[in-house]
Amino acid sequence: MKYPSIIASAALIAFPTWLPAAPGSDPSAQPHIEHIAVWVKDVDRTARFLSETLGWRRHPLVFGVNDDDKIFGGMNLAFVDANGLWLELVQPTTPGPGMDFLKEKGDGALVELDFFVDDFDKAEAAIRAKGIKPVGMDGKPLVNGGRLTEWAIEGGKRVPGEERLLYLPMDVSGGTSVEIGWEYPSGVVLYRDATWTDTQRTPRSGPRVDHTVVLAADLEKSAKFYTGVLGLPRIPDKRGVRHDWMSVGDATQAWFKGNGKGFGIQVVAAPATAAGSALIKNPKYGDGAIMELDVEVEDIDAFFDQMKVKGITMTAGDGSALHGGQKAVIEDSGVRYSYFPEQKSEGMRIMVYQQAAKK
Repeated sequence: MKYPSIIASAALIAFPTWLPAAPGSDPSAQPHIEHIAVWVKDVDRTARFLSETLGWRRHPLVFGVNDDDKIFGGMNLAFVDANGLWLELVQPTTPGPGMDFLKEKGDGALVELDFFVDDFDKAEAAIRAKGIKPVGMDGKPLVNGGRLTEWAIEGGKRVPGEERLLYLPMDVSGGTSVEIGWEYPSGVVLYRDATWTDTQRTPRSGPRVDHTVVLAADLEKSAKFYTGVLGLPRIPDKRGVRHDWMSVGDATQAWFKGNGKGFGIQVVAAPATAAGSALIKNPKYGDGAIMELDVEVEDIDAFFDQMKVKGITMTAGDGSALHGGQKAVIEDSGVRYSYFPEQKSEGMRIMVYQQAAKK
């Protein structure tokens, strides 16, 4: 895209250094999580749900991928400010890997962890130096340097915006779709940020996405991927969200810092229970699945009441009803949580929780 007002200064098109690099590494090649991609059947309907229930605002940018794109396939796209991280809503429009993901995972599937870097060539070289061969979204060898041309509506006209993307092989990432990207000055992410003022942003006092949960058949193997390949710091569990319904304890989870804004990635080992086995076998989830968004609220009782007015009754972690007048499940740690019923949340699995009171 051509945005003279936002690319006049080189400072406006340079990415900041988001995370301290591992010793001896180049900070410009360090990935930071930029957004999570959610595959949806209807971008408008999903964005409306997120706005009406969680207060998360959609960026007015209208953009997508051309229907004749041979690698990605056509897509309609939208960004939603999840108060701590961007969500990219992806609605496939033509046959291609995007449509394949939607058919396999279903509406509302959290499909990708999308990381960005300051220098794409250095990041690609660093990945190859580890013996890893990047691939395209279709799982085939990377072509054309991973270059993707998107379209966006500017001043009522469709204009091009370009970026470079690579994906890490699934056997390396533990089954999780992980994208690493970089924007040309015409890129839609740069335009998104430059045109998003404080008054337009989601109010910071409202519900905020704090972390996401990734399922793992082998916890330590997955942990080595996040630290060794992506260079993300492993951090102590400070949030206390244990997912008791899944039998997830301290020894069966690992936490990683995704960026400088506090967003985290919680990797949990599939428990040796019927519930854990069902998750691994469930085609919507499986090994490496990005299972859910975990959203922190100040008062979960008030949130429950607000949803009830909207015709939504929150549920327990396994999808069952809350009983005895409960408005949340209470963990031993004091954390209180509940889930949106997926038939109400456009297929997205979203936990809402309130931290334990500080003593």
